[in-house]
Amino acid sequence: MYKDDNLLKIVIFSDLHYLDSNHNEQYNRKLTKLSIPLLKKLEEEINTNIKPDLCIYLGDLIEDTNNHDQDIENLKYICNEFKNIKVPFYAIPGNHDLRSMNFREEVEDIMGYGHSTFSINIKGYHLVFLGLDVRNDLGTAEGGILKTQFISKDDLEWLKNDLKDNNMPCIIFNHFGIAEDDMIGNWWFESCPESALLANRKELKEILKINTKIIGVFSGHQHWTKKIKENKIDYYVLGSITENINNDGIPDGVYFEVNIKDNKMIVIEKHIRL
Repeated sequence: MYKDDNLLKIVIFSDLHYLDSNHNEQYNRKLTKLSIPLLKKLEEEINTNIKPDLCIYLGDLIEDTNNHDQDIENLKYICNEFKNIKVPFYAIPGNHDLRSMNFREEVEDIMGYGHSTFSINIKGYHLVFLGLDVRNDLGTAEGGILKTQFISKDDLEWLKNDLKDNNMPCIIFNHFGIAEDDMIGNWWFESCPESALLANRKELKEILKINTKIIGVFSGHQHWTKKIKENKIDYYVLGSITENINNDGIPDGVYFEVNIKDNKMIVIEKHIRL
């Protein structure tokens, strides 16, 4: 099969919420029991048909049990499953991954990262991954959202310098939403829209808006899929692959296939069906 060296192809998915079989599902909206079948089906599609240059995951690998040792085991299990993806794979920890952790390094070590905020260059494009901070002083309520809803000051300073030194078209990846959204109609966040968004997003967007090289920003967490344009930047929100979005027992299976060529990005919404 002919491979276009000028085309960057990325598969993006999010919010698998793996939960081991010893625990009951906490919500009917999260079909955690189908997380592994969905992952295996998507892996087959990636490896056999799509064959992208890389695959990116936007956070919430697990549905946390709020038990440190159990969550560690579940994170190890799902990270091992991700090894079946036969292209370079990058992931961002989400709030559920970090909820019962004392330090972000506990998850970063399992994922094999020295730091979950980093950047890579591929085919003439600059990809930036923004990891979350862990604020133990804020407690573990709300699924760990309050505890993890920040990018650290050090990481924001790193981002400012990273983008200053970059001359390539740039794409940003983060777990929490960054673009403003009232969340009306969202099953999870309509009554608490701030929980859907990065708490210090204003500081982040001050950095982003002065960088004209940004061609897109991707986030998960909100469990719905949409595009928002803000300050001339395209923000893509990706739903949860296991979300029972129509309350019919069928997981949404959503993922993005992203094709980038000549600095133009086409984002295609697709769905895995079991």
